[in-house]
Amino acid sequence: MEAKRSSISVVLISLVALLSGCASLSEEECVTGDWYGIGYSDGLQGRSETFLSNHQEACAEYTIAFDVKPYLMGREEGLKRYCHQDNGYRLGRSGAKYHYVCPEDLEPAFLETYQSGRQVYQQEQQVRELEKELERQEKELHEVELQAQRTEKRLISRGLSSAEREDLLFKLREFEREQRTSYYQLQHLEHQLLQERSKLEYMD
Repeated sequence: MEAKRSSISVVLISLVALLSGCASLSEEECVTGDWYGIGYSDGLQGRSETFLSNHQEACAEYTIAFDVKPYLMGREEGLKRYCHQDNGYRLGRSGAKYHYVCPEDLEPAFLETYQSGRQVYQQEQQVRELEKELERQEKELHEVELQAQRTEKRLISRGLSSAEREDLLFKLREFEREQRTSYYQLQHLEHQLLQERSKLEYMD
């Protein structure tokens, strides 16, 4: 019974430690109280307002009150830099998500460049997926070709019965059909990849 209680205590301590590790602010940050700087950093990273409540909860753990006013002032200034048109394109191009945090006067221009960058990012992903699929198809074709070669060697070997030879011939024809299908699929993929790469070059 005592061992069971000890085990439960260890689990609880681990959970508390885990939750503490997820806190948005450390004790030192709460004690220092650079609320403006914290807000500026959040704005610069395009974080949503939910981070404010996360910060408040984190500092409450250390019985420290979070000062909202300077935080919001800092966040507003940080958002001005985050919501710049150039940054919008960079974020979209990198595949980063936008949480609709920009002020009304900055959002239209930001979204325009963000969407442009996002389109390039998505086109890159499309090209990468096709490249992976092409590589997979090439490996499959190579494997089928090897199987066909092995079957041919067995087919011309001595000592085979008529039934065995007929079975091998059937398998060889199956492999040949698979090869033709794979060739067709590869040609289609290569053509598609060429088109998508051209689109990407045009976009860039």
